Amino acid sequence: MPPPRRAALAAAAVLLLLVVAAATAQAVEVAPYCVGEPGEECVAGGGGEEAVAVSAAARRRLQGGGYISYDAMRRNAVPCSYRGASYYNCRPGGQANPYTRGCSAITQCRG
Repeated sequence: MPPPRRAALAAAAVLLLLVVAAATAQAVEVAPYCVGEPGEECVAGGGGEEAVAVSAAARRRLQGGGYISYDAMRRNAVPCSYRGASYYNCRPGGQANPYTRGCSAITQCRG
């Protein structure tokens, strides 16, 4: 009577796999999404209306930093009005990215 024993073992193995899968599915917990200091404004899962409230709090916190001015974010404004000049070095006549590579055998430049 080997076939019934084999079927019983297969059924037990399938049942064990189902129990393990159900236990791990219940044990998986979504990590909380936190903004700011530890223990402050945490939301389980990071989604929904709570996430909107957290992002609003994060916006308020960043707004006080003063990193980007409103003049920099004006519509139809160019940071540097000189064509081809770098935004960091806004002077007339200076190239934005000057070519500074040296000569090599591949380029066959003569100097």
